[in-house]
Amino acid sequence: MNYTIETLAHGTKVCINSTHRFGTDAFLLSDFCGVKYAQTALDIGSGCGIIPLRWKDRGHRAMAVALEIDAEGTALTDESIKLNNLDNMLAVNRDIRTWQTDMQFDVITCNPPYFTAGKPKDNEKKASFRHQLTLTDNDVAAAAYRLLKDNGKLCICQRPSQLAAVIYAMKSNRIEPKVIRFVRQRKDSPHPWLVLVDGRKNGGVSLTVMPDLIMENEQGGFSDEVLKIYNKI
Repeated sequence: MNYTIETLAHGTKVCINSTHRFGTDAFLLSDFCGVKYAQTALDIGSGCGIIPLRWKDRGHRAMAVALEIDAEGTALTDESIKLNNLDNMLAVNRDIRTWQTDMQFDVITCNPPYFTAGKPKDNEKKASFRHQLTLTDNDVAAAAYRLLKDNGKLCICQRPSQLAAVIYAMKSNRIEPKVIRFVRQRKDSPHPWLVLVDGRKNGGVSLTVMPDLIMENEQGGFSDEVLKIYNKI
């Protein structure tokens, strides 16, 4: 298996290839979910395992599961687990809709495909990651309700145009949206490019909209908050 290695802020190695890479959204979601060091956590559609690997890089000590339907992504995650000598992380090659486990989780994350319309332009495998051809927001929410502990949280990042669908899917599966945060490139950007949503299983009705996360400062570099998320300051 061919791959290259990216190294995170505290030395954790992440194996990637041209299909299974990671971007800014994964870093933002891994931070937004606020996994505590002793909480069990699951990442759905984990790709190369970047979100659980970031948790480990930042001190997470409980079991973390990287679930990925594509065997190539799971193999990369397995290789990262071996390279980092992690005994508290598991790579699982399964479909979340049919995966059976006795584990119950405190936190579940999902960074789903964003593009829901239009003709796929890449090969079939890449298209399945870019388009919601298989996994839907409702599939994610239904699986999260089944796998979360009571009051456990599901955290999703999506395009803002899909926010209503995410909220509907959560509420339809008894996961109450609790926190929403939009992400803008710059303070004066007319529209956000990403939204982060935190929902709680069987949670009470209340919703907090956080101040927007601004990616760039006035000089065009990363904002202080983003630098903290990237563990640069």
